Amino acid sequence: MNDSMSIQGVPVASGSGAPLVSIGLPVFNGEAYVSDAIRSILTQTMADLELVICDNCSTDATQAICEAFAKADARVRYVRNPRNLGAGPNYDRCFHLARGTYFKWAAHDDMMAPDYLERAVAALEADPAAVLCTVGIREIGPDGETLRVFANEFPGVTSRSAAARFGGLIHTRHQCEDFFGLYRRSALIGSGLHDNYSGSDRVLLAEMALRGPWVSAPEPLFLHREHDKRYTRAVLLVDPRQAALWQDTSGRARQRNTMFHWGIYRRYWKLVNKSVASPVARLGCYAQLVAWWGTDGHAGDVTRDVVRTVSPGLFQRIRTAKRAVLGMSHAVRPGSLPPNVAGPTMPLGE
Repeated sequence: MNDSMSIQGVPVASGSGAPLVSIGLPVFNGEAYVSDAIRSILTQTMADLELVICDNCSTDATQAICEAFAKADARVRYVRNPRNLGAGPNYDRCFHLARGTYFKWAAHDDMMAPDYLERAVAALEADPAAVLCTVGIREIGPDGETLRVFANEFPGVTSRSAAARFGGLIHTRHQCEDFFGLYRRSALIGSGLHDNYSGSDRVLLAEMALRGPWVSAPEPLFLHREHDKRYTRAVLLVDPRQAALWQDTSGRARQRNTMFHWGIYRRYWKLVNKSVASPVARLGCYAQLVAWWGTDGHAGDVTRDVVRTVSPGLFQRIRTAKRAVLGMSHAVRPGSLPPNVAGPTMPLGE
């Protein structure tokens, strides 16, 4: 962990015009880790970039830290919102302020290997049809220690078939780490972006699968941090209304998050109807949506949503009994998911 405002070791660039890559960093009260995140971006081997920081009215030292980097490096733009917009609108604001050919979101507590952008840009430029480059993931702890190294594998996402890509994405259980991949910015225009509901990162990945093939740089270039101050996925799923408020402080989304998995499934249908013009391709995607019920425990996920919504007390009793039978602790490792649950990933208020 490095919470110093020192910017030693950061190469300073002073170019003009649109950069090749824009990185959007939404943040709220991120003083503990934001210096590490920024430094990992500014020390990339590919320096043709801009960093857009959108601060959701932090009350700690985040503003001072970010302003110090912006003062020292012309590639950094620091924007402080007039009020806390909620996570969804703040993520989207980062994108709308970006100018690059390629775009990436970066969480304030994650980091990038020095050659992340160099490798990801090369992969996208080698395939002009590709919309997203994913990378290998190094999960790290609070002090940067390696917890595990892995890569998500989605069958079919490199295919030229929209149905194959879509099916490979929606049938595979994952925790949305690839939301933080490198996008072709043009592919994001007109998409749902992050939006203001729980699971919007998951829906955006499905939309990208419909829009074009993916490429990958399999080395562990994304350093994804888990720590006890993260607003964990488990907490967001246990209290859907709190999850809605986290996404959008206006309260407009509060009533749309009581059935997480069913809501995601409905949005998958809407994506297909909106994005797939060919009748044959659309039928293929519909077939994948029907098959969704029989893959990876999705029917059970929706059943749990229904029970939790109709009878929260019964849901809690069943959950407690299951934990007792399986000998499971009520504690959940920060950032982890309970078995057979897939949900939001990002920290509170960003």
